[in-house]
Amino acid sequence: MTLDTAQVFIALAAFFLTFSAAILGGMKWMLDRGERRTDRNFAQVDRRFEQVDRRFEQVDQRFEQIDHRFELIDHRFDRLEARMERADARMDRADARFDERMARIDARERQIDDRLLKIDANILAITTKIAGMSDSIIEMKASLARLEGPQPPLLIARG
Repeated sequence: MTLDTAQVFIALAAFFLTFSAAILGGMKWMLDRGERRTDRNFAQVDRRFEQVDRRFEQVDQRFEQIDHRFELIDHRFDRLEARMERADARMDRADARFDERMARIDARERQIDDRLLKIDANILAITTKIAGMSDSIIEMKASLARLEGPQPPLLIARG
């Protein structure tokens, strides 16, 4: 091996070392750049996740408020249901009293109808007695007129 060949090998080795250093330096730069980009992207994703977490906390608070409101509504419905049950009980008692009073009124109407029938019968009896009395009065007048004797025509007509 000659000196020239040794220099060529040394130059070739230096070239490969320089070329390798350049390639490795470029790869290191690209990897650093990719890592920075990845770190930046992960930081953005982390910020977005933090925003989403805050939003979920707000949603959780809203759900807690809604749950509280539903509890209040349930309580109000319970009170309303109790009031409706009391109103139903009052209506049942009022219906019972109404039915009792209507039964009394019906009984009273039957009594009144019976009394009216008795009154009608009494009135009929009285009218028949009055009719009988009227016939007897007419007969008495006629008898009296016969006893008194003949009368002038105007006096007879007057009765």
